[in-house]
Amino acid sequence: MTVRDNPDLVLPKGSLILVAGATGYIAGNVIFEALEAGYRVRGTSRPAAKASTSDVLKSANHETVVVPRTGVDGALDEAVKDADAMIHVTTQPRVKRFVYTSCSVAATPAKPNEKSKINRNLWNTEVNAYATQKRGPYLVYSASKVESELALWEFVKENQPVFVVNSVGLPGLLPRILYHLAKHLKVVPNFNTVPHFNTGRVFAKGSWTSRMIIDMYEGKTDLTATTLPQHMINVIDDARLHLIAAVEGFANERIIALAYPYSWNDILDDFTELRPRRRFPENNPELDRDVSEVDNAPGVELPKKWYGQESYTGL
Repeated sequence: MTVRDNPDLVLPKGSLILVAGATGYIAGNVIFEALEAGYRVRGTSRPAAKASTSDVLKSANHETVVVPRTGVDGALDEAVKDADAMIHVTTQPRVKRFVYTSCSVAATPAKPNEKSKINRNLWNTEVNAYATQKRGPYLVYSASKVESELALWEFVKENQPVFVVNSVGLPGLLPRILYHLAKHLKVVPNFNTVPHFNTGRVFAKGSWTSRMIIDMYEGKTDLTATTLPQHMINVIDDARLHLIAAVEGFANERIIALAYPYSWNDILDDFTELRPRRRFPENNPELDRDVSEVDNAPGVELPKKWYGQESYTGL
C-alpha cells in the first residue's frame, strides 16, 4: 500500500527528503514509506560502520551520508544540501518542511489505572523532577523529550522560520512480528543472525524497541517487566504519520498518536493463540491497565485520508 494522490499534497513526489538517524527503528520505516510513495531519500548515520545497516532499503532513490559529529557547526550542511524536507533536524533555508519525532511522554507519563484525558494540547508538567530522581534512565529520557519539544515550539514562535514545522508524538512502538510469525514461519529463526528477516520491517538490528516483542517471545522478561502498561502504535502507522506530516498541507501541527492501550498480558495471549504448544511466561493477574481517554485528532484521520486505512493497526 502506498500513499494516495491527494490535492493536499504540498511536497511533490520525487522531492528529496532527508531522514536523520537513518539506521534507527523508526527512521528505517519512514525511509521505506517515503520510497514507496515515490520520494527520494537521503539518510544520515553517525558511525560509518552503521551506514550499511540501511542497505536493506537499497534503491536508486536512496543514499546514506555519514555525519560523524552532529554537534559540530556545519556538520549537516552537506547532508541537507538540496533537500526539500527533513525529518528531525534542519539548518538550510532550502528546506520547506521539518518533522520532529517526539514522544507521548511529552504530553503525559504513563499512568495506569488513572482516568485522565489526553490530547495534543496537553504537556507533561511533572518533568522538572524527572532528571533528579534516581529511578533509571527512562525518567531522564522522558525529561529530554519534553524539554526538546518545548524548545522546538518556542523556537518556531520566536523565529517564525521559513520552513513548516510539525511534530509526531508516539507511544510504545510495536512491529508486525506477530502476524509474520503466525503466517509465514514454521520454525522461529535466530533473530540475532537474521536481523532483516521480518517483513514487518525491523530494519535496525539490536534496536531496543524492536526487540521487546522478540524477547518476550523467547521468554526474556527483563525489559518488559519494567515497562508500564500504556498505549501503542504500529511502527508502520507511525512511519506513515511522519511522511504525511512532511507532505500534507497543514503547518505547526502537534500530532499525538496513541492508537490503542495494551499490556504484556495482551501480547502473551496473542502468543499463546498463535503458538498453543509453546510455553510462554505466565500472565500477571495484577498487571495494571491504561484507562486514559485519548483524543487522537487530527492524526487518527490521516492514515485513512492518505492510505485508505479504516483505522490504526492494532495488535
